[in-house]
Amino acid sequence: MLYQRIIRPLLFTINPERIHTIVANGGEFVGRIPGLAKILRRHYRVTKPNIRVHAFGVDLPHPVGLSAGFDKDGRFLHFAEMLGFAFSEVGSITAKPYAGNKKPWLRRLKSNQSLVVNYGLKSKGADSVYAKIKNYRGSFPFGISVAKTNSPACVGNVAVEDYAYTYGLFHAVGLYNTLNLSCPNTADGTPFSEPKTLEGLLKRINEIREQQSIRKPLFIKIGPDVSEQQLDAILELIQRYHVDGMVISNLFKDPQRARAYLPHPEEYNPSWKGGLSGRAVQRRSTELIAQVYRKTQGKIFIIGCGGIYNAEDAYKKIRAGANVLEMITGFIYGGPATIRHIALGLSKLVERDGFSSIEEVRGINAR
Repeated sequence: MLYQRIIRPLLFTINPERIHTIVANGGEFVGRIPGLAKILRRHYRVTKPNIRVHAFGVDLPHPVGLSAGFDKDGRFLHFAEMLGFAFSEVGSITAKPYAGNKKPWLRRLKSNQSLVVNYGLKSKGADSVYAKIKNYRGSFPFGISVAKTNSPACVGNVAVEDYAYTYGLFHAVGLYNTLNLSCPNTADGTPFSEPKTLEGLLKRINEIREQQSIRKPLFIKIGPDVSEQQLDAILELIQRYHVDGMVISNLFKDPQRARAYLPHPEEYNPSWKGGLSGRAVQRRSTELIAQVYRKTQGKIFIIGCGGIYNAEDAYKKIRAGANVLEMITGFIYGGPATIRHIALGLSKLVERDGFSSIEEVRGINAR
């Protein structure tokens, strides 16, 4: 309550891009102070037996991780661990550096608890991030999200090789990789969300997997705008090219469609550049999770993402078919205790419904 009533209003008087940097850098600094970090980790970490999950080859204390987009360059792993996240997805990382789209990068939609995000795959570039993160010696689990460099010249086979370079470079870093197909803020849109283009990319990635004997899981991240026809074609390619699962979903890129999902649409101007996160994505991402679970009979791993603010939101996505979850916007609006509250709430919901483990809950609303 202190965060919502006093701290957040103060933080929200500051430009959202600036406050993100201040909070993340400050949190990472604190997370590297051994004594203080240990106390905070102990406070925020939740270890209830009935919400443990097995993912990415490791056991996690609960299913809630930090989504790609917050820690773009692998700088905030201590921060994420300290505040109770079970894992983090670093990135999206692109082969070449990109300074970001023309500002503003972020707009707050306070009544909707949403963000308009227009970074445009801002990245320090694969070589720079790799040099920093390759020496990480902590035990905190993380994955690597890979995207193509945001450049008008990065199209066609050039874009495929752009993905391939970053994927190959990080072959031994992180527990899993995600191919981000769906960032809505790039120069040429989202061409790899189209099945024909995606097939060329997956062929190239599989070549690298075989050449370098990469065994860690591979996921693809889709947007909420995907049609059922596109989804069916993508799922067929996932099976053909042995992709392990999906991240569902990214930001809304269609402004008019996104506006229809907002509880307070008058707060949003569709002419603003950028994709929508938070409430706008909440219902649609859960619908897509359930569709994928049903279409694949629960056989692929699903990371659910979009509009998670509390334990009930998280529980709905797991009941729809998600194995684990990722979030950013709900954390920004909820504050540092958000993950602890969600994890404790999930434990109570699992117990309330008579299950011994949260893994038993997966997909029960989609069967």
